[in-house]
Amino acid sequence: MNIRDATKAHARDLAYLINLAGEGLPEYLWGQMATGSETPMDVGEQRAAREEGGFSYRHAKVCFQKKKLLGMILDYRLPDPYDLDDLEDCPRVVQPLLRLEAQAPGSWYINAIATYKAARRRGVASLLMAQAEASAIAAGCTEMSLIVASENSVARTFYEHQGFREVAALPVEPYPGGKHGGDWLLMTKRIDAA
Repeated sequence: MNIRDATKAHARDLAYLINLAGEGLPEYLWGQMATGSETPMDVGEQRAAREEGGFSYRHAKVCFQKKKLLGMILDYRLPDPYDLDDLEDCPRVVQPLLRLEAQAPGSWYINAIATYKAARRRGVASLLMAQAEASAIAAGCTEMSLIVASENSVARTFYEHQGFREVAALPVEPYPGGKHGGDWLLMTKRIDAA
């Protein structure tokens, strides 16, 4: 297996995988943006192909084995300070996520990590997380952060094994297609910067 920078050619895979990692919330939001005959995944693909923004292929790494894409990670440094001035302009369902992100300013943020079902339990996610930690250290970060649904016990256990600990929680705002209720959990991990 090897990890490489994502390209625009990976945009459709990135959209599918970020929706998987995002508990269906991305597809719900993309559905609100779709026009005409566009599907939510069409919108997601367009957003992944952008040059800028948090959800851009430029922030993603993909894991391949031979020519088969197994999974991806979308990660980057959060702003410091983290500005919440325009929070009320954001969809209500994402406001808790933004409030939690703001509690980890300047950290290396794992926006999404996901693997295709056939690639699970093969070490792909661990390999991607190791790459994220190396990127965080190279960027001079001393902390990594991520957000996960409290009811997603499989993901929570994986993150705990990676050294992440819960530091804050806010209730999930229900949305159509949402797989989990409960809370969004902010988890962080201290790292040694180079």
